[in-house]
Amino acid sequence: MDVTHHLTIALDAAIALANTFGTAQRQGRASAAVSPMEVDAALRLATRRVPEITAQVLEAYRDGGTRLYLALQHVVDGDEDAAAAQINELFERTHAAPRLVRHDDDPWHLHFAVPGPAAMLADMATAAGMLIGSAEAGRLHVCGAERCDNLFLDSTRSRTRRFCSTSCQNRMKVAAFRSRA
Repeated sequence: MDVTHHLTIALDAAIALANTFGTAQRQGRASAAVSPMEVDAALRLATRRVPEITAQVLEAYRDGGTRLYLALQHVVDGDEDAAAAQINELFERTHAAPRLVRHDDDPWHLHFAVPGPAAMLADMATAAGMLIGSAEAGRLHVCGAERCDNLFLDSTRSRTRRFCSTSCQNRMKVAAFRSRA
């Protein structure tokens, strides 16, 4: 997979949005109701022009984020056919029409000519779709901590990262220490 900067940030945003809506547990706690601020934070990974997150926009991202989580979970499980089916369904729902776009001095990259959340979801689905079947798909993992279903992309050279965050890693280290005492 040829990784461009635009693809990397779209994939990071896709994983963040997927974790926002798809996990039952995050970092040791049951997932609570999603706030507009969480969606805003996920979208800011990919764009500075985040729309106002109304109830209707939140619902559009809820559906897309849930589908992205299912697709990425299938990638982790090695079920590329199921992952591709989820991504294709997301493409159909967004009615995305790709266009090559360049901002200022940035290189050409894909954007989607549809209004609203569908454009961002199509962008994220494209990034997730390019991960399917690539050599980099093995870098996508589910957090190894108990009570955390977050997905993350292992960007370490040794490919040995096990946790989505330092807080999950520390929580597991404390639990291991206490079990030995």
